[in-house]
Amino acid sequence: MCKFSRTWAMPNKNTFDIQPISEFVERWLHGVSVDPFARNSKLATYNNDLNPETAADYNLPADKFLSELATQGVIADVIIFDPPYSSQQVKEVYGGIGKGFFKEDNANVVRWTKEKKAAFRLCKAGTVVLSFGWNTTGMGRRRGFEIVEVLIVNHAGAHNDTLCIAERMA
Repeated sequence: MCKFSRTWAMPNKNTFDIQPISEFVERWLHGVSVDPFARNSKLATYNNDLNPETAADYNLPADKFLSELATQGVIADVIIFDPPYSSQQVKEVYGGIGKGFFKEDNANVVRWTKEKKAAFRLCKAGTVVLSFGWNTTGMGRRRGFEIVEVLIVNHAGAHNDTLCIAERMA
């Protein structure tokens, strides 16, 4: 059974500073947690962001960070998956640190395929992946995940809603 809810909150470029989203994460956060796009969030046990000027403990491309954790034998209870939601956001978030934005980056930005494949290596039965963005694709049934909660956070006006999903691996 999937829990579904909708609420309103002011937008914020720091996703987890939005109160209903912060509460959503806190409900699911337990055990060993991994955040490959943490920015300044320190919610997770292992946090990473490409930008070295953030508070993240690691500063690797997300797929490389996740692969490194898998190589170390890390198994996650929770993965927080909050990448930039669009090509424009990738440019805004990483353009100032000298990261080039290439054709293949644009093709990947909606799907985050490499990063999801690398995250999957950290999962076991019961792992929960929290995904945030403008769609509810998440990890997907093909990989053995089932959506157990959906939270829509409406920001009103010209702002897109933030879609939050919790998926559990069978």
